[in-house]
Amino acid sequence: MPRHYRRLWPVAPASPAPFLLPALLVVPLLFVLTVACLAEPARVTIDPALTRGPAGAPVTIIEFGDFQCPLCKRTQPVLDQLLKEYRGKVRLVFKNFPLASHPGARPAAEAARCAAARGVFWEYHDLLYLPGTDFSREALIGYAGRLALDREAFAACLDARQFRDEIDADVREGRALGIPGTPTFLINGKPLVGALPIEAFREAIAEALQSGGK
Repeated sequence: MPRHYRRLWPVAPASPAPFLLPALLVVPLLFVLTVACLAEPARVTIDPALTRGPAGAPVTIIEFGDFQCPLCKRTQPVLDQLLKEYRGKVRLVFKNFPLASHPGARPAAEAARCAAARGVFWEYHDLLYLPGTDFSREALIGYAGRLALDREAFAACLDARQFRDEIDADVREGRALGIPGTPTFLINGKPLVGALPIEAFREAIAEALQSGGK
């Protein structure tokens, strides 16, 4: 039987039901979510180009994120700090989960995949989470230029939507796992949902390490 993890945290919902909208307007993005602990990390497709940390790390954090999600942006310093604190013990994996409510998220996800194909996913990822990010086509190509990528080749990749299928696969995988919104994390398969304080991650990582990284 799958365990369930139930907490009250801010999260950007994947598809808020109509009856939730008034409440979300009063208390934005703060509600109780129940998520089934469905998957071990090995059952989630992992692209090495979208990972940070050693492949053999005992703890894997899988993030289902959206580049236009302010709560995802808020969580990035927490993830950076965790990678420093648990150097060699934690691997971070990014999965694209662009929400329909964020029109810039899908183009940004495809652009980040174009960057990944050129070996600079994380550098591009970090640019997308800077304050005041512009998600227009011109800006997405401009970010590639800031990383010294060939702008014309990058534009061709973006315009051809070369990585549309990969984004679709991530979204399908997330839905199959019951991912409710962004950010959602699986820590060795155990879900944490929302813009969590670093202590919540430390607790989950400690538990994973105590159980032998399984």
